[in-house]
Amino acid sequence: MKIRMNTKTLSDALIDIQMKGKYHNGDSAKSSKVSDYAMLELDTETSNLTLYNADNTTVCCITIETLTSEQQDVGLVTIEIEKTLKYLKTFNDSVLIEIADYVKVSDGSSTASLPLVVSHPSTAMIARLQGYQIDEENPMFGSVEFETVITTNSDNLSDAVKRCDVINNARYHFNVDETFTMSSERSITDKVVTTVPTTEITGEPSTVEVTGQFDRFFPKNTEVKMFLKDESPVVWKSEDRVLIKAPYIAR
Repeated sequence: MKIRMNTKTLSDALIDIQMKGKYHNGDSAKSSKVSDYAMLELDTETSNLTLYNADNTTVCCITIETLTSEQQDVGLVTIEIEKTLKYLKTFNDSVLIEIADYVKVSDGSSTASLPLVVSHPSTAMIARLQGYQIDEENPMFGSVEFETVITTNSDNLSDAVKRCDVINNARYHFNVDETFTMSSERSITDKVVTTVPTTEITGEPSTVEVTGQFDRFFPKNTEVKMFLKDESPVVWKSEDRVLIKAPYIAR
């Protein structure tokens, strides 16, 4: 695989695909991330590069444009995010990335070599997202047929999460009927409930709870569609990003 990329575009995508933020931890929240590994896949038809990341409850992908690309007999590759970001910070506006037995990064005046990761720790989860295209007329994920579709803005989601994060447990309960409300609670007397502005809500009412950050995955002022069903995985989708989280089932 040989690709020429805008350095900032690649760096921003690597930062976002880590999914750094607050995650549920017992009765509180702690700073964490999905993983420090990104699986890369080059589309030879569009020359777009897709980055994947996942753990046992979350899977996500970001698709970005390359400046030039050349697919060689490499297939899917996995890199370490933090190490790659450290190297990219020292390079110029665009970089040439060559991937074979290792990763070679150059900008015409400097060259760096990085090892590949043998495999992503959550390859099976990523496989469920590869090639996934959601049909908005009949939205599904696996055997789940979604009953609710929300169109909103990433800024609306971020504002709602900030309010809920006063509770500091990184658990977010979505309730959708005629309006979309998001809430976090420790008890009936210790909770936050906020209404999230939407552009459109279609389908049946739904209620589901998820944990961990999701709003910061999307750039500011981005249209985001959400697909929900009671106690089922939640899908967030923008023009170039998809995020899927398993529901949180309280024990």
